[in-house]
Amino acid sequence: MKDVLLIFRDYTGNGFLTILYLLSLLYLWVTEKNRNIRGILVYGASLLQLLFFLPIFYYGYQLLDKGTYYRILWLLPMTITISYAGVKILGKYPAPGIILGVILIAVSGKCVYSSIYISEAENVYHIPQEVIEVCEVIMPEDEAERVTGVFPDELIHFIRQYTSEIRMVYGRDYLAPDWIYGDHPLRQLMNRAEIPVGRLSALATEYKCNYIILAREKVLIGNLELQDIVKIGETEHYDIYRNERVDIIYEESN
Repeated sequence: MKDVLLIFRDYTGNGFLTILYLLSLLYLWVTEKNRNIRGILVYGASLLQLLFFLPIFYYGYQLLDKGTYYRILWLLPMTITISYAGVKILGKYPAPGIILGVILIAVSGKCVYSSIYISEAENVYHIPQEVIEVCEVIMPEDEAERVTGVFPDELIHFIRQYTSEIRMVYGRDYLAPDWIYGDHPLRQLMNRAEIPVGRLSALATEYKCNYIILAREKVLIGNLELQDIVKIGETEHYDIYRNERVDIIYEESN
């Protein structure tokens, strides 16, 4: 039960939205007369919450899929319930309802631009410009080419957002410690502050990696050129290398 409560606490954040939802749900329990709406927004949601807090349901879910139990809460129609209850209140008490709504929004929300994850868009893709610059250097020259790259963790999510034409040795599935994939030996090496270039070359070649993108802050131990790894480009924070020991694959379409 302790694990379930911890998941619920982490999911609800500051708790304001959850409190508002529970108050809306309670209001609909008392006032809602439409049987169809009660079945979805009241009975169904209440049953789902009950199951979420049952230890036996939690342990059964964990046997099937670990680390994603919080997704059960995604099924709760929180936004719809709050909106519907708010409209009902406004219909009965327009002036007090508007004042109450404004106060609740002001108290429960915060300016999105204060988040470290929100910044001014650098391009129409809404991803870091350096991602585009890196991709344009290693992008296949024609449709038949198949190229594979290895990237620092901070670029992995954005690469696939920009293009599907560049294959990755490992993707975001290796960034989540709770997933079953574990860690990748090449990623372990890429995350080291000091990288032996002989080991880098061996792993990159083993995993058929054509391109290696390294943060410029990395300390490279050894001579890259002796390992047939040649620098072909750079951005503000990254160096782009071609692993000449791995040929680019050509797959003709049918």
